Amino acid sequence: MKTAVYFDLYLEFLLSRNLADTTINNKARVIQRFLNKFNKIEITRKELYEYLNELYKRGICVTTRYQYINTLKNFYEYLIAIGIDINNPFNDISLKLPPQKNVNVLYKNEVKEIYEMFESNENLSAYQEFLFDFLYSTGLRLDELVNLKINDFELENKAILVRGKGSKERIVFYGSKLNIMLMSYLTARRSIMSFNRLYHSYFVIDFMTGQPLKAHKIYSEIVKVGKVVDRKLNPHLLRHSFATHLLENGCDIRYIQELLGHSSVSTTQRYTKVQIKHKIATISKYHPRG
Repeated sequence: MKTAVYFDLYLEFLLSRNLADTTINNKARVIQRFLNKFNKIEITRKELYEYLNELYKRGICVTTRYQYINTLKNFYEYLIAIGIDINNPFNDISLKLPPQKNVNVLYKNEVKEIYEMFESNENLSAYQEFLFDFLYSTGLRLDELVNLKINDFELENKAILVRGKGSKERIVFYGSKLNIMLMSYLTARRSIMSFNRLYHSYFVIDFMTGQPLKAHKIYSEIVKVGKVVDRKLNPHLLRHSFATHLLENGCDIRYIQELLGHSSVSTTQRYTKVQIKHKIATISKYHPRG
């Protein structure tokens, strides 16, 4: 059986699990590159270490190498599970992950200052403010925002149906301040779609063309905002800030877990550590005897 057949079988398996497109594409890319290198399934110990050494020489970080190895290990486990008589060459590979990096968040007063700058700085656009406000007010992942459709919104109840990792659905609510900007955005979106004679249902669009806005474009706009306000910003930083500020204001961690779409509360609990570090840093920064 050719390597392409093994690859196609596993790809069908991944698709059947309803994983996010990005996740499937990333796994497929790793496996495809591995198979193209050796053009066979059974590899020797020497070839295995040749592959691992290549990852190291390419300057791939430990976390990414761990993901690559895990992806290939699961690929071989699938082949064995469907009856392919083969050993899993990655079974004996042990790679420790580095300690988890601290989560960076914005202080509440920093968020306030950024909103004030949107009102006063002519280098910031209303569209950039909308993207910033939407991400900070909902805590959505970048991919989740990109994939939102118009009919995912229940405007009367200020609710959004979000499809997260593994196509898991959750309801996210938003406040009245975002709602004002949302109404303005939807009016502008309608005009742009009409002008360009387009009728797709993607929520976030390019205001020049009316086409669905790509993830890298949204990321770029948030980074541009950061440069103007002199802070390193990205969409995931806004998600972290969303969660941490809810926690600081007394929100139950289980509810934050639901809003973020975490399958386990242990993932959400890292914000407890962030909250403590944040409070200590606040005292150090603002108290006269900090």
